Amino acid sequence: MVKSIIASCCFAGLFAIVALPVRAVEIRGDYIESRTADIYTGPCFSNAEVFITGNQAVLAWKVREGSWKGVDLSGLTVAAAIRGTTTFSEDKPEEAQSVLIVDRRADKAQREALIEMAKTLAGERLDHIVAVKSALISMTVEEDRHEKSAEQTEPSHLHKTPKAPHASFWAAGLAEILTRPLDERDHFCGNETVAYEPLSRGVVVLPAYTLGASFKGEGLNVNWDDHNSRGSFVGTFAY
Repeated sequence: MVKSIIASCCFAGLFAIVALPVRAVEIRGDYIESRTADIYTGPCFSNAEVFITGNQAVLAWKVREGSWKGVDLSGLTVAAAIRGTTTFSEDKPEEAQSVLIVDRRADKAQREALIEMAKTLAGERLDHIVAVKSALISMTVEEDRHEKSAEQTEPSHLHKTPKAPHASFWAAGLAEILTRPLDERDHFCGNETVAYEPLSRGVVVLPAYTLGASFKGEGLNVNWDDHNSRGSFVGTFAY
């Protein structure tokens, strides 16, 4: 009798495990994020920036393949310029304001799907969208070139610096991001680490060096032009 009960429980437990639904990945692509604070940094730098800067960011998603609720978005891009209440790690996400930038090649259904995708991935920080703009968009995330310079052949990567791919994002007249991989020159205190989480769900990213990042559009009551910082993420997204 006892063995029978145990066997029944084990079978029921096995059925429960097997029956658990698994959500398939329906959409995937490249992701770039740049904000006005160092992402890869030491505590001395991040403590000096918190509550002062780091409340502005541009996020961009380029769909390589897949659909959103039945709408094929392959090859299309959507981006968000966000102004938070303070440094993003300390802000009130639901009070952020944003401008969405949608690939002008999208038709009406794709435009709506791109907007919904961005809102889902970025969460509460896209609750207050003040404007939606259409633009010619170019976005590239390259494979890591692993170029070896004279500096890289000397003591071998003492800090094990993360190596994100080269990346660029451009939305005509509105926003730009240009990054390169971090290297040994980007260590100041020798205690650098990733200080913040990315602002999008479903991403796998590495920190990158911001050669330039800007937002020049209207709607947020502020423009920014950030360059020569350790303030970007580059990678992929899937949902």
